[in-house]
Amino acid sequence: MSNISTVQNLLKMFESFNVPGFLDCLTEDAVYRFGNYPAATGKEAIEATIKASHMDQITGIAFDVKSSYEQGDTVVVELAVNYNMVGGNTITLPCLDIFRFDGDKVKAMLVFMDASPLFAG
Repeated sequence: MSNISTVQNLLKMFESFNVPGFLDCLTEDAVYRFGNYPAATGKEAIEATIKASHMDQITGIAFDVKSSYEQGDTVVVELAVNYNMVGGNTITLPCLDIFRFDGDKVKAMLVFMDASPLFAG
């Protein structure tokens, strides 16, 4: 499986809220950074970060991949993220994700997004 295919599968896991499946695709010492939040290192810390971030604000998520590029052990994905909010509205945010691989596992996932609209009252 190519690294781009792995990233596509990871995005599907996020869409179905499959955090355990996502964690299985990471190295033990993986780094996850979402927006301006501090980076989490290791599967336990990443799981806690994902569950404590914006998951209670949304009822669904869908990714519209605009483009993806693979160079060596790195995949860069430009996408629009469609969040279905608890209140019923949908917010679409532009995003750029960088995935760094170690073999067939993700060693780093860096999410570049201004997530502040998710928390705006």
